[in-house]
Amino acid sequence: MTVRTDDGRQAAEQSPATGALVARLILVTLLMAELLIQVDQTIVNVALPFIQRDLDFTESGLPWVVNAYGLLYGGLLPLGGRIGDLFGRRRVLITGVTVFTLASVVCGFSTDPTVMVIARAVQGMGGALTAPVVLSLIITSFEEGPSRQRAFALWGSAQAAGALFGLIVGGLLTSGPGWEFSFFVAVPIGALVVGLAAATIKESRADERPSIDVAGAVTFTAALLMTVYAFLDTQRSWTSPLRGGLLLVAAVLFAVFLAVERRQAHPFVPLQVFRLRNTSGALAIMAIFGATQMSYFFFVTLYLQEILGFSALQTGLAYLPLIATLLVFAQVCMKTVARVGLTRMLMTGLLCLGLGMGWLGFAASSGSFLGTVLGPTIISGIGLGLTMMPAGTLATTGVDPADAGAVSGLFNTAILVGGSLGLAVLTTVTQAVGGLGDTHGYTVAFLCSAGLAAAAILIAALVIRVPQQADAAA
Repeated sequence: MTVRTDDGRQAAEQSPATGALVARLILVTLLMAELLIQVDQTIVNVALPFIQRDLDFTESGLPWVVNAYGLLYGGLLPLGGRIGDLFGRRRVLITGVTVFTLASVVCGFSTDPTVMVIARAVQGMGGALTAPVVLSLIITSFEEGPSRQRAFALWGSAQAAGALFGLIVGGLLTSGPGWEFSFFVAVPIGALVVGLAAATIKESRADERPSIDVAGAVTFTAALLMTVYAFLDTQRSWTSPLRGGLLLVAAVLFAVFLAVERRQAHPFVPLQVFRLRNTSGALAIMAIFGATQMSYFFFVTLYLQEILGFSALQTGLAYLPLIATLLVFAQVCMKTVARVGLTRMLMTGLLCLGLGMGWLGFAASSGSFLGTVLGPTIISGIGLGLTMMPAGTLATTGVDPADAGAVSGLFNTAILVGGSLGLAVLTTVTQAVGGLGDTHGYTVAFLCSAGLAAAAILIAALVIRVPQQADAAA
């Protein structure tokens, strides 16, 4: 077949066998890029106590290892797809993976908390460029039908496998050569993705070049960073002029952001979608869900290693029941949601998540894995498996097709940004009650997370309204 590339040149004619090989290589390239980004969201979790000791992070500073990545990734994610549409998706994929890989090297060589946090933020920027164009390139590289459906199924599997792979490999590397290699592992994968992308993927752009809302992205992300910094600056009181000033500046930036978005032809965040009660309700629930999920990984990791004395490898393996339960009940959700209903399924998932966090809180003082962690881990895994699918469906129910992509991006952004803000707030709360030197701080953190899950259930009950036909379609 003859294929015309983006600049009009003709590619050499390929035999069916060669075309099939190239298609497989493209799919492998995109799956590796997705796996690289997803792995980094969990691989660092098991290494947190080691990073804290080696780089002399304070308790209030340690969450920045997670938040710097999550805020920049989540805050700039909607912009990444637009940049790919404008400048070329293959080019942006290569750029994003290169930025991510180089930042990973800097993270591994870091000897100072500030350098680590900045490098993690740059990693997040690379992830924000990479993740949206992976999805776009699947659509442009595979014809609609079985081949694209298979690509999407494998893409979803790569997302799920990334979390499991990150926890286990992070534990192995941290227990073995050191936490630095949790970052260095990105180098060979990133180099392979860049090489394969340059050799196999054809450039593509949107037919209509969208404008890029840089002002919206910058004001939104800056406001989030200042808000999180104000919460984590526990060395100053809330009456401190600097802390209060940061919150005031953040509020002004949010106001500027809203004003900018109302005037943009292609806004960073299309504000009209928030007029739909199901969409706004589902996004609020996902922000709270992200706070509970990120707090679970952060505080459970520290609890396992600092209170129970687990090694990094043991910590990674301790999460296996959570991942296994999540994968099983995600399938259960898909097969039963039409009978149960979207809202009831969502509320059941959130209830399980809240029960798991509450159990962790009440059992934290017992100081044993079987008595404190295993049961809540399984229940929380059930909650995670039952929540995502109905929430995603509710977020897009009744949305104009023109806004579907934006809502999908906002769905992921809500989880990441909500997670970062929630972790900042809960870290502030634990510092206020004496820190994480004993089990009391963990008890407070877990019970507060259970309270967040209860708030999400309340939103689902009061805000979400699903027509019968939407339940039937699910």
